[in-house]
Amino acid sequence: MPAETIATIAVALCLIEGGGICYLLARGPAYPPNAQPVNDILERIAAEGSLRMDSWDVEAAHRAPDKPFTIEEAHREMQCHRKCGVDACARKHSAQAVLVEAGRIKVDLRVGR
Repeated sequence: MPAETIATIAVALCLIEGGGICYLLARGPAYPPNAQPVNDILERIAAEGSLRMDSWDVEAAHRAPDKPFTIEEAHREMQCHRKCGVDACARKHSAQAVLVEAGRIKVDLRVGR
């Protein structure tokens, strides 16, 4: 290929690429104007701390029971809340306490909770 052809192709590619960059700069940001930066969201989450267990903050299905569970109820609640963390779900926490007290389960103390 002659040198002139290569030079022409190189110039054309530079113009095309330059046009792409100008387009990207002219169209503005790719996110909505009211979007919050990820770092701001992460800082807010860290500042809020852990989940509050106040009754007005927690969904009804995860609130602590009004009266202690029976052993059968505690087993059922542990199954229903198997995806919940014990420290984030007051209902599962109460059920686990009943089962530990009854000797039905033993908490692994090596696992940080």
